[in-house]
Amino acid sequence: MKRLSNRHLVRLTFGLWAILLAVSCVRPVFKPTSSTVYTIYANAGANFWSGDPLYAPSSGHDVFRYFPVAAAWFGPWSLLPLGVGGALWRVLGAALFLTGLGAWFRRLAPQTPLAILFLVALPLSIGSLSNAQANTHITGLMLWATVLAGRDRWRSAGILSAIAVLFKGYPIALCGLLFLLAPRRFGIPVALATAVGLALPYAVQDGNYVSSSYRGLFHSLAADDRSERPLFAGYQDFPMLLRIAGIPISRGDYLWVEAGAGLAAAALVGHLMRRGRERSQLALECYTIGASWMLVFGPAVEASTFILFAPVMACEMALARMIWARIFSYTGSALLLLSVVLFAFPHSIHRPIVSLGILPGAAVLLSIGALSRIGTSPAEVRAMFLPSDTGLRRAA
Repeated sequence: MKRLSNRHLVRLTFGLWAILLAVSCVRPVFKPTSSTVYTIYANAGANFWSGDPLYAPSSGHDVFRYFPVAAAWFGPWSLLPLGVGGALWRVLGAALFLTGLGAWFRRLAPQTPLAILFLVALPLSIGSLSNAQANTHITGLMLWATVLAGRDRWRSAGILSAIAVLFKGYPIALCGLLFLLAPRRFGIPVALATAVGLALPYAVQDGNYVSSSYRGLFHSLAADDRSERPLFAGYQDFPMLLRIAGIPISRGDYLWVEAGAGLAAAALVGHLMRRGRERSQLALECYTIGASWMLVFGPAVEASTFILFAPVMACEMALARMIWARIFSYTGSALLLLSVVLFAFPHSIHRPIVSLGILPGAAVLLSIGALSRIGTSPAEVRAMFLPSDTGLRRAA
């Protein structure tokens, strides 16, 4: 009976993921401009190679927010029909994300059936996969970086981490944590790869244009202030919770909060190293620690960014042992799943609830549960990987 149940679970998980991928990758062929951000990427790629401004507002497109090297990367993609390019971009993201999930799950939760973990990770993946967000690709890159670091392949981990940083700056938090584990073996490759990526646009485009593009990027990021927007339209992060609580904080002051939280994350990694946590294990946990900072305190957190927590939510529901850690992890996960359901309803229904801070609140709760598990003693951590009759495993 258990074998039959496992087989059914695998079929269910495979079927649901197949449906999501089929809809996400086939739909853009017929509706290339519907519910997608790929048009922003393709437009930026065309602008880079034609020498047009990258970061100026344009009719029909949101502002491009990535480094010039990312725009250069999208140049060849812009030559494809929008539908074909959008479909291929989603396929690439799905490949990075799903293989990264599988590799990370196998090393962090080897006793839990993969089908369960993939099933739990699916809901938070829907939004980014569906509208072609680069968060899908970046999550996959970061997962693979920690897996390779855990295998002592620091050079490859550094290169993948640098690629993620060159798309969106926030993966620098993960780089900082992995640097603590192998300052020279990781630090040198990630620094060199990032420097090459930042300089590469100068080799393929006019230097004045590239320098102007960098200035445009920094100006665009500095001007991106959503603190005066309605709560549902602002960033879904810790400042949103402060707004709801009526606690004012300036952008300058909040930078100190971000920095302090980042230092606390680094201190946790250093503490675990001193307590004898195996470096291969801690490299994997750096993803969870880094993702917690990115989603609670990091910059530009939107609903689609929460795909970063898809692997964390799945693993915490499987690995949490202490009752209070379970309460935090399960409550945060339940709120995240509720948000997925809410976004399927019209604006008049989901916006008032989102304005209550459900997403950043869930991120805080899940982070507390995850960091509590990670902070347990090495003996307790080893016990987590022994066969156990936990709820999730009984479901298998």
